Amino acid sequence: MFSFFKRPAVAKQELTFKTRVQHFWSWYSEVAPHFYKTIEAKNCADLAPEVSAKIHEMLPGFAWVFGPGANGKGHSFTLTGEGVLHQQLLAMFWHSQAPALPGWTFYCARQPGSVEGIRLDIADKVFNPLEFWITTTTNSESEKVDLVVWHPLFGEMPEKDRYTVLFLFLDEVLGEFGTQQWIGEIKLNDQKLAEAMPLHELNLFLKHVETETGWKKFPPGESWVGYKMKQPHQRFLRGDVITGSTTNYRLIEEYLDAKGELPDPLAGTGADYVFISFDAKFLPDGKQSKARGVIEDALAEALKSDSNGRLLGGAFGTQNAYIDLLLFDGNNSLETVRRILKVQNIPSETSINYFAKEKRGYKILL
Repeated sequence: MFSFFKRPAVAKQELTFKTRVQHFWSWYSEVAPHFYKTIEAKNCADLAPEVSAKIHEMLPGFAWVFGPGANGKGHSFTLTGEGVLHQQLLAMFWHSQAPALPGWTFYCARQPGSVEGIRLDIADKVFNPLEFWITTTTNSESEKVDLVVWHPLFGEMPEKDRYTVLFLFLDEVLGEFGTQQWIGEIKLNDQKLAEAMPLHELNLFLKHVETETGWKKFPPGESWVGYKMKQPHQRFLRGDVITGSTTNYRLIEEYLDAKGELPDPLAGTGADYVFISFDAKFLPDGKQSKARGVIEDALAEALKSDSNGRLLGGAFGTQNAYIDLLLFDGNNSLETVRRILKVQNIPSETSINYFAKEKRGYKILL
């Protein structure tokens, strides 16, 4: 499953992400029988130009691949965010809208597979994944497995290239989500350790770890992280945050690192990260979390029902309270948000703000 295809992203802001996804599935439903027959005839490569053109048009920046269907039956089509959380969340929405098509399975991330017979040519060196040897340490604190990795060619190449090769093969063995969910700290070693295992046995080892520990692993966007700011301030919106929780800490981290001047992480996709800000005093004293939770639950349910967005989290600040959302359908999503906020009797000075600095002028006052 190494034949992923990708083209550069091109912004087409006239289409929302939901519209793009609808157009894609309408097209795929029409071509699916032809694609199936072509793959059955061992002419899969002939489809690459047509599929790449459609991805470039409707879902720019994503990679894709054909593969085997579930349980080895039929064929599959995978759209991947290539480990980038922002794109993975969009790919998951794309997957949630997939129609049922005979003979087809659809995935929103690389799936685990066999590395037997695979070779990767990089930096004038040919890598055999069966020559990777790994020593594991189960880390109870992070609930992940740390690795020490050796390969006979590592001594002849820069460290950056070593990690590039390693992660390509890890994704192949564990799948895109498996690498993120299970692999912690990685160290490269200059010799094979006595207790090392071959790379292709790592997936089976992790299944044993999961059984023994009971650790639960969730897809991107389905697990929550709490965070605190030590020195709240008023230098930019959200700078006053004291504490918050989120399913997308990367977004929060990037926004804070950019001091509120965050380049749009969803540029060209037709989707938007937004946050609702309202006077923190609106929430009853001593019941702030419960009261904000009621609003969040109402938004999450409405956005899911309309298939045009999802809740990401929220925060409390010295001045404002915040609710973070990912919107898939532009003005239609905003209307859903406004409708729910009106029902919740949110104060009139409440605003819907874009995380992206390029869209700051689109701030919406209720």
